[in-house]
Parts: sequence; C-alpha cells; structure tokens
Amino acid sequence: MGLLGIENIRIHYGRVEAVKGVSLEVQEDTIVSLIGANGAGKTTILRAVFGLNKPTSGEIHFGGQKIDGKSPPEIAKKGIAYSLEGRKLFPLMTVYENLEMGAYLRKDKAGIRQDIEDIFQLFPILGDRLNQDAGTLSGGEQQMLAIARALMSKPRLLLLDEPSLGLAPLIVRELGSIIKKINQQGVAILLVEQNTKLGLGIAQQGYVLEVGLVALHGDAQKLLNDEHVKKVYLGG
Repeated sequence: MGLLGIENIRIHYGRVEAVKGVSLEVQEDTIVSLIGANGAGKTTILRAVFGLNKPTSGEIHFGGQKIDGKSPPEIAKKGIAYSLEGRKLFPLMTVYENLEMGAYLRKDKAGIRQDIEDIFQLFPILGDRLNQDAGTLSGGEQQMLAIARALMSKPRLLLLDEPSLGLAPLIVRELGSIIKKINQQGVAILLVEQNTKLGLGIAQQGYVLEVGLVALHGDAQKLLNDEHVKKVYLGG
C-alpha cells in the first residue's frame, strides 16, 4: 500500500450513490491525477480523504493508518492538507495573515517564519503582495496563495481541487510548473483537474472517473494517448 490507499469506498448523498466502489493509491513523492466530467465523483473523493465526507463503506488509509471516520483536524495533524476548489481564502485578511492561518496547528514560530520565507521563493509574487488583502489579488495570485496556505501545514500529501479553474492559459502553465516543484520537494499530490492535459501532463499516475467509477487508470502519459481519453476529454 502507498502513502494513501483508498479501498473500495462508496459514498452517498442521501439515496444517491456518488462514488460506487473506488480504489486508488498515491505513492510517496508522486503526483496522481483524478480526471473526469462534472459529477464524476472527483471532489467527493478528496472530501472523503480529508474527513468532510464519510464513506458508506470501504476504507481509507494514510501512512499505514486507517483515517476514514476521523475529523478534518485529526487528518490535518497526520500530514494531509487540502486546497479547495474556489480557493476559499480569507478575503479581508492579508497574504501574510492567510499564510499564518495555514499553520494554525503548528507551534514552532521560528519554523513558521522560515517556511513563509520559503513560500516566497516558490511564489515570489506573494512576497510582493505581503500586506495586501487576499480579496484584492488576481485570480492567479489567489490560487497561488490558496496552495501556499495549504503548504504551511507542512503536509506529506497535498489535495488539490481544480487549481486551474478560471485561470488564463499562461497562468495555468505557470501553475503546472509550481505543482511539479512542490512535488519535487517531497510532497505527494492528489490532483483533481478538469484540464486533462494539465492534470495528466504533470502526473505520474492517473485515474479516469466516470459516474462514480474508475473507468481507466495507469501511467499518466499513456492515459494522455489513450483513444477514449483523447476523444472524451481532449476534444478528439
């Protein structure tokens, strides 16, 4: 079993079964992408990993420990961070204050200050916007801040939900490079992304979800060249 192991989970919203027996694995230091149309169950799976959705059945393991049924704070303490779709920043707080909020479970003040400096190496634009309210940033800058805030908890696994949503192509390419750099620094990433070219282009492994089921999975580059993926998700 890898760093994260999801075993045959089913998740319901009332009587509707949104996830219908999905298994997947994320190894240490890898990027794994979940792709699929709206309603396929991608975000539901991320929310389950972070304790926001409770599986009806099946199990989720992280670092060899069972985590399904635990609360989000308990899961965060184990080393999982979640950057949600839509960024969900504190818009009236500054860039610096948002970063501090990402470290709310930590007590090492000197380490927090150093990590904020390291964040500015990864996201130089955030250093330039240090005292600016998050709500006044551009869309791309807000997405960078959302990811940076999640990294402030020093996770072993980063859950990224639709980071490219609504961003210009140039910013999307920059974001892809940043995600790869984060991974190269030793953080495993489970990425939900409707931009199939981005999602599979930066990942080692990929899973294609269709109506709550894994339709395809395997090497991400091979999935990019799969005829079904090209037809359905890459416009032919």
